[in-house]
Amino acid sequence: MIIVKLLVGHKAQGDAVANSILRNQFALNVFSSSFDSYRLNSVNATEHTKVYVIQFVTKSLLFNEIEESLKKEFPQTDFYICATPIVHMAINLHNKIKERVIGIKLMEKESND
Repeated sequence: MIIVKLLVGHKAQGDAVANSILRNQFALNVFSSSFDSYRLNSVNATEHTKVYVIQFVTKSLLFNEIEESLKKEFPQTDFYICATPIVHMAINLHNKIKERVIGIKLMEKESND
């Protein structure tokens, strides 16, 4: 299992990404929050913006499928996406994710059978 973190530029985009994650059964829950972001521009001046972070727990084998799905659904968006492995997890949450998080490819396969 992993915790996936996605950074997007604004709340509406974050809501659309969260809906896509849930619709494609990549996670049971999606959490979002806004953060301040700072960077140096080309003239070394500090720029401040708000970013929205989407986080969710999923199966580690779904990471590439999630990334491909988001790039396909939101081709104009340059996602910042990363994942952190989960070392320990409550067994009841692990079992729920194992049973109910399947991803879009498996959903398509089941509907074709």
